[in-house]
Amino acid sequence: MLRKITSLTALISFLVTIVTSVVLYIVPEGRVANWADWQLFGLTKGQWGDTHLTVGTLFFIALLLHVFLNLKPLMAYMKNKARELVVMTVPMIISILLTVAVFAGTLLGLSPMQDLLDLGTEIKADATEMYGNPPYGHAETSPLMKFCGFLGFDVTQAVEALHAAGYDSSINERSLIKDIARSKGVSPQQVFNDIRMGQDADPFDTMPLNPPEGTGKVNISTICMTYGLDKDTVFERLEAAGIAADDTSTFKELAEKHKISPKEIYMIVKGSK
Repeated sequence: MLRKITSLTALISFLVTIVTSVVLYIVPEGRVANWADWQLFGLTKGQWGDTHLTVGTLFFIALLLHVFLNLKPLMAYMKNKARELVVMTVPMIISILLTVAVFAGTLLGLSPMQDLLDLGTEIKADATEMYGNPPYGHAETSPLMKFCGFLGFDVTQAVEALHAAGYDSSINERSLIKDIARSKGVSPQQVFNDIRMGQDADPFDTMPLNPPEGTGKVNISTICMTYGLDKDTVFERLEAAGIAADDTSTFKELAEKHKISPKEIYMIVKGSK
């Protein structure tokens, strides 16, 4: 009975761990997932991460117990034809070499390991472009007053704009951005957009004084979408600084190409340099 329970637990927890691993592979960056209120099958990124850890631990324990209960058959794999115990059998050597090859290939950036990593990076970059990048860390948990203060918005105009856009009439300056978003079933980015539409301020002036976390990975299209920037103006400012860019150019790529920092690229876009 114990062998059956152990084997089945190892199998089921392994399958669940595979699913959670795939989800965590495709999930947006933490800041983007929180900003977008990202969920899959009703679970947030944090909940998927928690289940990956706990079920993965269950799999590890079940695997250890499985090895203990099946020690004799496993030991048989390391015996030669004379039934002598030989640890470095051909299957063992091949298994070690495969593991070392994947480990070393990952560190050296070799294909197909690097291809797998690049695909994950591309998926996360696409998610950032789709959902937007938060103007600062955990902006979705900020009260409306703090959010507006950080971005230089008039909080009274923000409340009026949200009410005019059909948000709950009970929303006020103390309401959290994420709660405002959930009250209408939209993302915090949409709340940001609706607030911005009701402001008289220049969008470039409402960009944070310092680039938010993850800005280096953001491309021109995403930064324009996040802050409502005029793309032609962005390209004109970059061109005036001797920087050629397109929609897909990231701040990090432009910085490396022109031997400056991503922050300097951000300041050029904002018009502070």
